[in-house]
Amino acid sequence: MFETRGNAFRKKRPTRINKHAKMQTLQDTIRNWAMETARQRQCACGSRSGLQGFDQDMREIAGEALDCFLQLPEEQFKKGSHAGMFAETVSFWKELGAADFPRRTRPEACRLFPENFRCDIQGLDVHQVLLYNGCICGPKGKNLLDPAQDAGLGRNACVCRLEDLADTEQNRTRLNAFFEEARQGLCTGKKESKVKTTADFARGGREAGIEQSKWLNRALCEDTLVVYLPKGFRLEKPLQIISLCHGEKPSFVLSRIWVLLEEGASLSLVECTDSNPKAEVLAHSLTEIRLEETASLEYIQLQNVGDGCKIFHDFNVQQERASNLSSYNLILNGGTTRNQLEVNLNQPEARADLLGLYLQDHEQKASTQVKVNHLAPKTCSRELFKGVVDDSASTFFKGHVFVSPAAEQTEAFQSNRNLLVSPKAQAHAKPYLEIYADDVQCNHGVTVGQLDETALFYMRSRGIAPALARRLLMRAYASEIIGSIRVESIKNWMEFLVKKRFSGQLQACEQCVLACPEKNLLP
Repeated sequence: MFETRGNAFRKKRPTRINKHAKMQTLQDTIRNWAMETARQRQCACGSRSGLQGFDQDMREIAGEALDCFLQLPEEQFKKGSHAGMFAETVSFWKELGAADFPRRTRPEACRLFPENFRCDIQGLDVHQVLLYNGCICGPKGKNLLDPAQDAGLGRNACVCRLEDLADTEQNRTRLNAFFEEARQGLCTGKKESKVKTTADFARGGREAGIEQSKWLNRALCEDTLVVYLPKGFRLEKPLQIISLCHGEKPSFVLSRIWVLLEEGASLSLVECTDSNPKAEVLAHSLTEIRLEETASLEYIQLQNVGDGCKIFHDFNVQQERASNLSSYNLILNGGTTRNQLEVNLNQPEARADLLGLYLQDHEQKASTQVKVNHLAPKTCSRELFKGVVDDSASTFFKGHVFVSPAAEQTEAFQSNRNLLVSPKAQAHAKPYLEIYADDVQCNHGVTVGQLDETALFYMRSRGIAPALARRLLMRAYASEIIGSIRVESIKNWMEFLVKKRFSGQLQACEQCVLACPEKNLLP
């Protein structure tokens, strides 16, 4: 809209009412979703034939988390150089897409999904659990590893819904740490400070900003998947959690996973996020992991969604004495992807190896934020994140290693390497160390480069076509991440997917119901 003054045309400034109206619409939408979620929880509780569950805890946490999220300041609507994903100050309102957020819908429950669905990958022998639009599929009240067993945290491994667990003293003791973590992350007053000072954090405080997305998940997510391994238990086959997102209309999907490995337990966990190529989905997942003494976890996250999808993932790990984490974050495709990892090494000799690979092209955006907190002596962390960026895609890596005064003899190594394939591709990186101990070995580094022209010339001189030579070099560049996966069948599967991605042929499987609506398996 323009107004005239003499012979000049001047654009009218938008009124503050518009900004307040947007905020009010957004808040009303989230409140309505929260009311619907609470109603569904209450209905589910009334239909469970005597199981008490942990519904009261989840309802209380959800209510407080909703209040925290709705208190985010309106100033985050301001347009400027400090708003958005690739900036110093990140606005979660902006990342969500506040303008189109109210037009999204919560998708239908998993009762509409075929019960006989299975992701069949040649040579991959795994336990499978399916999440459809955030809803856990499978029989209620049962252990999803073995439907003949009832859900329970005892002598056997168990994968089940949180609501299927009886609120016994034994179960509450095992899960209490997850509830405490949720409560500690809630804001404590009407006006939460943006970021606590470094001195506060060194004394055990936490940064308020990292909890924003978790508040929304805790307020609105309906189901929680619990993965439990008892003391000394080793699950022979990997566990694959498949999170499928599908919707005819723009939708908002939430999922939450709790993983508890008791002393000496061992698990390989693969979490796959996939969508219909034409779907327009905004998805947020929260994975919280606790590794007790000498426990070992190999965690592989694979994200392959359509260009119309936005994926937000929060990954939080608490590690005790001599526990071991090997994490792989693989972004194969997605319009906007944001992964936020926080690893806490709470006791001596805990170790975390964090690796990541992101492959971006077109106008895709990927953000990876990693925070490793060394809170005890003799802890070790190693980070290696590599990216291949093509066309007009952009990526952002932010790595933060914190070493507390008590964490003497710490080892922390951080590296981010980026390969720019086209002149318009962008890679942003901000690694840094925050060290308050003296006897440590810590370093970090960043590289941004292009394909080796000498290697390309050598390959072309041997008769290899230019396009094939480029793909071979990019595959070799990515192999350092994939090659360290321990489970051979999963490693081969990942190598195949990366090969297809570089060839531009990566699509949903022919048997997948997401790619075959003509089979009438989906509503």
